[in-house]
Formats: sequence, structure tokens, C-alpha cells
Amino acid sequence: MTTTVLPALLQRMRFSGAWRDYQQRVLDEFADHAADRRIHVVAAPGSGKTVLGLELVRRIGHPALVLAPTRTIRDQWSARLVPLFLDQPPAPGEFSRDLSAPAALTCTTYQALHAHWADADGTRFAALVAALNAAGPVTLVLDEAHHLRREWWSALQALTAALPDATVIALTATPPYDAPGAEWARYEGMCGPIDLEIGAPELVRAGDLAPHQDHVVLASPGRDALDLLDARRAGIAGLLTALQQDAVLLDHLAGHPWLISPADHVEALLEAPELLTATLVLLASAGRPFPTAPLKLLGVGRAELPDLSPWWLEVLLNGWLFSHAEVMAIGAERTRLLRARLSEAGLIEGGRVRLGESRRIFKAMAGSLAKLDSIVAIARSEAAALGERLRLLILSDHVRADELPRAPAADYQPSRLGVVPVFETLRRALGIKLTIGVLTGTLVILPVDLEEDLRRLATEQGLDAGELRLVPLAGCPGHARVEAGGKTGEALVTLVSALFASGAIRILVGTQALLGEGWDAPTVNSLVLASNSAAFMLSNQMRGRAIRLDPADPEKVANIWHLAAVEAPPPGPLHGLANRLDWGALDPGEASSSDWDLLTRRFRAFEGIANHGPPAISSGIERLGLWEAEGLEACNARTLALAADRGTIARRWQQSLGNAATRARVRECASPSQAPHRLSWYDTLGWLAVSGLSGGALAGAAQLRHAGNWASLGTAGMAVAGAAMLASLPKLLLGLRLLWRSGSLEASVRQVGEAVIAGLVAAGALDGFQAWQARVVTRRSASGRVDVLVEGLPRAGERAVLEALAEALGHVRNPRYLLVRRSWLGLHRRTDYHAVPEAIGRQKASAEVFHREWCARVGSARLVYTRSAEGRLILLRARARSFAAGFQRRVDRYSVWE
Repeated sequence: MTTTVLPALLQRMRFSGAWRDYQQRVLDEFADHAADRRIHVVAAPGSGKTVLGLELVRRIGHPALVLAPTRTIRDQWSARLVPLFLDQPPAPGEFSRDLSAPAALTCTTYQALHAHWADADGTRFAALVAALNAAGPVTLVLDEAHHLRREWWSALQALTAALPDATVIALTATPPYDAPGAEWARYEGMCGPIDLEIGAPELVRAGDLAPHQDHVVLASPGRDALDLLDARRAGIAGLLTALQQDAVLLDHLAGHPWLISPADHVEALLEAPELLTATLVLLASAGRPFPTAPLKLLGVGRAELPDLSPWWLEVLLNGWLFSHAEVMAIGAERTRLLRARLSEAGLIEGGRVRLGESRRIFKAMAGSLAKLDSIVAIARSEAAALGERLRLLILSDHVRADELPRAPAADYQPSRLGVVPVFETLRRALGIKLTIGVLTGTLVILPVDLEEDLRRLATEQGLDAGELRLVPLAGCPGHARVEAGGKTGEALVTLVSALFASGAIRILVGTQALLGEGWDAPTVNSLVLASNSAAFMLSNQMRGRAIRLDPADPEKVANIWHLAAVEAPPPGPLHGLANRLDWGALDPGEASSSDWDLLTRRFRAFEGIANHGPPAISSGIERLGLWEAEGLEACNARTLALAADRGTIARRWQQSLGNAATRARVRECASPSQAPHRLSWYDTLGWLAVSGLSGGALAGAAQLRHAGNWASLGTAGMAVAGAAMLASLPKLLLGLRLLWRSGSLEASVRQVGEAVIAGLVAAGALDGFQAWQARVVTRRSASGRVDVLVEGLPRAGERAVLEALAEALGHVRNPRYLLVRRSWLGLHRRTDYHAVPEAIGRQKASAEVFHREWCARVGSARLVYTRSAEGRLILLRARARSFAAGFQRRVDRYSVWE
């Protein structure tokens, strides 16, 4: 590869079309993000991601190596190059798909790179690196890098290490937002932080995606799942009772050194403050006395301890058996018996106690056959609404070919959810009213009446129709299994897709593995995700099948259906089981423990319109307003009615998009559940009291002046009281100003955000000029949620502010500095703790700036350095405080259209 040929190709490349507004925005802004030679672009399906990538390669001006996850995606690059950028194919040596002969533009796959890298002698990889370095600085384009298998990462990391001057362009429609922390860190380390994003709302506004709405249909789980839940809960309740009645164990816990002298064990308690609280909760629930020292240490009263719930029990059991077995030392025999009892009840999974839903229960709920009834209800409703226009796609995780009935028996009872159970249930429920087909990698089923159409299509596409064979299914009258060999077999997906597009098939059931990505069927106007995947990547890819424009249906409005099996939480002490993840789990990336939780995670990954309240676009399941109706049946009836009214869906998109600025975009926002707005009341009331007392003393002294022998005393009193009132006046005015500015949750969060910005500037984490233009904006959604956005900053600055805000208002972990504030809650004085965000607290000077700004904008607080002996004690109190109070402050992250 020579440097003389490369510029010629790039110079000849010119985009022949017109850039859409959202594409132009990315091109206008990309240079601002190129300083670190990492340009990370997230672009929704349909936004022209490949075309943008080619234009960025052209503008950077270096020879480029494009890496794609599949050959299909790889070939899209050459398909876009000509004719969108070149009138004629590239000259020899200018374009290549072969890593052994790289050219000006080389398009290949991650798998091909791995094959070069994994060679035993390493010569092929060394030759590739040498060729790329000889060409000068290169551009590496990582297309959908989230697809990389674990072993492919090693090859890519080796390549980037060997090309230190390379510019990396990362393009993806579906970044792995929900990946574990280590996996996300690896992804971001390779691609860089997200610099630019094109959201689906931008494409809807531009007319490049169809208006759409997500809907949730709920089902009560089957008897088998309910029996599993009942048995599990009975086992947990029995265990809880046994522990409360174990006098020897309770005596041991009451005499534990952590309770007798907690101040001597601060470092150990800092590792597990929840274990100390859980021990107190168990003792209190059993009515047992215990030392007051731990309560004083934590700054709470016995009455403030929460009720014993399965979450607290889980903390205790994991501490006794695993994380702190030596420290807690409940006895070898008791440990053995306890472990055996938990194992027998299925309460130990993955080397830890899990009292939430087990994997077995989760599978039973997520794969509940009750969802089949939901799918039938959806199909009937959509058929009634769309008639002949219906193109319903149903995606599931597994084929379940063994569930095909061998005879047309009157009763069909599948054992698991999957493609075949969905197909057969619909076939029996709908009869011949709707044509139904199956399309998977291993099983294709069509109505026998379509055989002639199938063979005609094959012939029209130059295929051998004789290679097609339809095998009638005895258990499914009127349907046949389609088999094909040779090139016709390779084209079978295309042939069946054509039947679906034409309307010969109106309901198609398939697997997300085959149809979830790369399969293009713009006629899909209704999609059912009968999949258990909460992964952002898969969910977004599957939704992308339905929201593409259909040239044959310019008025298309798509419905995306999500399914969940849910059960009302039981009454009594086990109610905490349902709320465990709301305030008990510290790790927001914890694996889903329920069908509903899986759905909640899925909805965080994409934006859509709200069903209720003012027109708005945001992520999160709250926008659907599911619980406005009472009971599952009423809720589902309301959902089906909303989905059938496609005209209203389209109008709400227009209204929601119309409220945004011309170049509005999807923005990140934070949603705190708690903010220090009561502090202003405390500051104001305190100084009102001082001023009031001083004023009262002043008035009394004035009366004394006129009372004969008390005159001199009255004069002195007037002087003292007047001085006190004058001294209190500035702080009273400050308190009143803070109360006026922070009189609501929205206002107080805004004040915290402004203090955060000042602290980040002092720490050098934000540019001062940019920060001067920044503005923290808060608003309350129709559901009562307070959203916080940052205006006037680039994306990286927005993210820095929101992350710091989340630290300041969220759960206290292990910060270098803390803010300690005191306020009144009713007649009780309470103490709250806020972490100084990590980016600010690295230096004392910036922490002091943040503290000063907090006091000026939010209210009085004390700055504490947590690495001192006193600071460690205060940090322990801060970490344990939320546990002891029975809740955790949460700051959720959403995206909104602004």
C-alpha cells in the first residue's frame, strides 16, 4: 500500500446526496471531539451510520481500515461507497476486503482480524501492522464494536496498541449501556466516551422513521410459577421465624464486638455497614435488647430501624455464610445446618444467598405460557385495527421444534414458550382468518396454499424452484414444513420475507437470532417481543425491525409490544421482597431478578412518547402510565385501546416534537429521588428564631427603660438585644433568600447542580468559559419525576455534571470528602450526608470551592475529610445512615428530547 494512491481515492470521494439535519449536526461537531483521536458516534437505526462513517473517513484524510461484525455489514460499506461517493468503482489497489493486501479503504470483519492475530507464528499480523504503519497514520473504523466476542477484543487491542497514531471512529446504533462495569470500561477505553448521538426522535421528526409506540401487556403467571413462588416464600418465612426464635444465636449477636464497641471496628464496619444494620434489625424484630452504642454511632434511634424483610435477611445470611463468616462466627454446626437448609430450599445460587426470585422462578415467569394468551389478544386487536394491512412480526428466543403437535388433537398444551408454541397457539385461536408463517434458521413453516407463490418467487429470482420441498405437518392441518437445498436454500429467508411483505403472510413468527438484526422488512407495522432479553443492544435491534419507513405505506405507525408475567406482592413481612431492588441493591447493573425488572431495564434504553400528561419524549417505562387502570385486565384493555388508535400516536409524536427546538436532540438527564430542600427551612427558621428572640428582648427592654429603677438595665438590654438582632439579620436574609430560591425539589436540585459546576471548574474537569455558559434546568414530569438537564455544555461536559450530581445526591460510598448538614424533620433534628463528587474531591482546594458554593446556594453544611480518624467515623455513619433509615437516595438516569 503506497501513500500516493490513497489521497487520490479520498479526494475523488464526494457525497452525492444532501445531508439530513441530524447528519449535518454530527459533521459540524465532529472536529470538536477529534483531539483525543477517538470519535464515538451513536446513531439510531436508519440514520445513515455507514454513510456518515465514509464521510468522516474522507474528512480525516488517512487510509482507513473498517472492521465490521459480519460480512453482511462489511459489504454495506462498499455498497454505499458506490454510487453515493464515487461514480465508478475504485481503481485496483484502492479498495480491499483482504487484510493480506490492505488498500486505501479496506473493509473486513473482526473475525478476519482475529484470524490474522491468532496465527501461531504471528507473521500475518506483523505484516498487517507493518503495512498500515508504512502508509502513515491510519483511520480505524469500528462498526458496531459492541458485537465483539471476548477473544476478538484481544486482537483489536493488539492492533490499536501497534498503531499508536491511529484515529479511531466508533460507530454503533446500540452501545452496551447495560453491560457490567468492567465490560463497559473496556468498550469505552477502546471507543472513547460517546461524543455524538443521533436519537430516534430526530429521525421521526425528519420523516426517516415511522411514528411508533411501545406497549406492555401483562399476564398473571401460571400455576406452576405461582407454586414455585409460594413454596419459596414459605421457606423464607419459616427460616425468618426460626432465626427470631433462636435464643442462642440472638445472644451471640447481641454480644458481638461490633455491637459492644463499634467505634473500635470502624474500618471493618465501613466494608459492610449494611451487615451491622441487618444485625440490629433482626434483634429488634425479635424484641431482644441490644447495646445502644451502635445506634449512637449510626445516629439513629431504635424506632427508626426498618422492619425485617427478606432483603435484610439476605444481607445477614450472606454475611454469616460467605463475606464475613470468620468475623460473625455463628458456629460451625449452625453454619452447616443453615447452609444445608438454604441449599435444599434453592436459596443459594452462584455462591451467595438469593432470596429474590431464583433463576428457576425467573425462567418460569419470563417463559410463562400465560404470555401466549397475551399474544393472541394482541394479534386479534391488531387484525381488527389494521385488517389486510397487518404485518405482525413475533420474535422469540427459541424455536422449540419438539413442541410441534404430531396430530391435530383438540387440546394443545406446550411446556415452554417459543416460536412453535406461539405459532400453534395462534393457528388454533385464529384459524384461517390470518395467514401465519414461521421463519427461523432451522425451521420454516408456511400455509400449503402458498406453495405456488413460493415457487413463482423463486423462479423470478433466478432460483431453481425444484429445490423447494414442502412437507405437510400432520398436527398442523393446512401447513407444511419448507425444505430447500443449494442456492434456493440460501435464499429461503429472502423468499419468505417477500411473501410477508406482499401480505401473503400477515403474521410471521421467528427467532431474534435470525431476524433481530440485518433482516430488513419495512412493512412490519406491529412487533411482539416474546423474548427474555433485556439487553439494550438486542432490544433496540429488534425494535428497529418495526420502526423503519414503508414506502408502500406513508402513513405507517408501528406498535412494539412487550410482555411480562407479574404477580401482586404478598401482604405482611414479605412485602419487602417486591421492593428489594428499589432501595436495597447497591449495584444498578445487577442482573434482572424478575420479569418486570427485566422490562424496566429494557425501557431505559430507548425514548418514546408519553401516553399521558403533556406531550413529551423520554426513556423509561413510566411514560406509559401503566398503573392508571386498576387490575391487569383493565390495564391491558386500556393498552390495547391506545394501540389501536394509531392516529393519536402519530399526533402525539407531532405535538412532542413540535415543543422542541429546531436542533433538539436526545439529552441525558438525572432524576434524583431526594434533595436537600428542607435545609433552607432549617437555616431560615433558625435565624428567624434568633431574630425573633432578639426582637422580643428589644421590645421588653424598651418597656423596662420606662420603668423607674429598671431604666439602666433596660437600656443595657436594648443594646444587647439590638446587637443580636443586627448580627442575625444578614444570616436571616441569606436564609430567606435560600428558602426563596430552593423552595421546591426542582429548585434545590438546580442549586446543587450549580454548586457542582463551580466545583468541577475549580477541579479543572470543566472549561471555565463553557461553564460560564452552562445552565442547570429542572422540570417535573407528569408522573412527578424531577428531571435535571444541563444546557450550554458539550456532551462530555453534560455527562461530567450529571455524574457528579448523581454522586452528590445519591448513596454515599467512599468519597474523600463529605458534606454534613443538619435540618429539621417535623420536631426532630436530622443529619444528612452528601458525597463530594470524586472529580471534585481529588483536591482539597476544589472540595473547598464546592463546599463554599453549596453553603452559598443550598444551605449550611460542614466539610469533612474522610481519611482522618474522625472522618472515617463520620463516613461510617453516612454509609450506614440510609440503611438504618430503610431507604437509599437514588439518582436515576434517563434520556429526554429537548
